[in-house]
Amino acid sequence: MPPKGKELATIIEKASPLYDYWKSQQNEEDEKARLSKASSSNRAAYLFKEEPYKWENLYQSITREITRGDRDSIRGLRVILDTINSSEKEKMLKAFADHKIITEEILLLVKQEDASKTSTKKNLFRFARILFAIFTNPYCIEMKRPKAHIYERTGAAVYALRKAIS
Repeated sequence: MPPKGKELATIIEKASPLYDYWKSQQNEEDEKARLSKASSSNRAAYLFKEEPYKWENLYQSITREITRGDRDSIRGLRVILDTINSSEKEKMLKAFADHKIITEEILLLVKQEDASKTSTKKNLFRFARILFAIFTNPYCIEMKRPKAHIYERTGAAVYALRKAIS
C-alpha cells in the first residue's frame, strides 16, 4: 500500500537530492556538494544551480501532484529530473519505486520519453498551488544563504514565523 500523509511527505523530502543540503550549514563546501549533483548537459539545470529553493518547491509540489494521480505533471517531473545528474536521478527514482510513491506505470512513463516531446494539459489550479507553495514555503525549507528573490524572502519569513509559533 502506498504511503499517505506525513509518511509520504517524509519520503518525498528524503528522496530529494537537496535533502542533505537543507539540513546542512549551507556553507561553501555544502554548496559545492549541492552543485555537484546538477546536470552538466541540460540547460534547465540553471534552476537547480541558481534557485535551489524554487527547485525544491517545484520538486515537492509536482511529486505530490503525481501521487494524487495527476498524469499531466509527469512532464514537470521529467524537467525536474533533467536538472540533476544521472546518479541523483536514479537514486530519486529508486526511492520512489522502493517506497511505492509513484506507480510502476507512472515511473515507466517518467523514464520513457524526453520531456520536451510531450504535450500536457494546462491546469490553472495546479499552477496556482505551485506558485503559492513557492511564496509560502509549506515544505519548511530552511534557507541559510542570502535570499536573492522575493519568493525566497517570503518563504524564509513564513518559515521563521512557523518556527516562532511552534
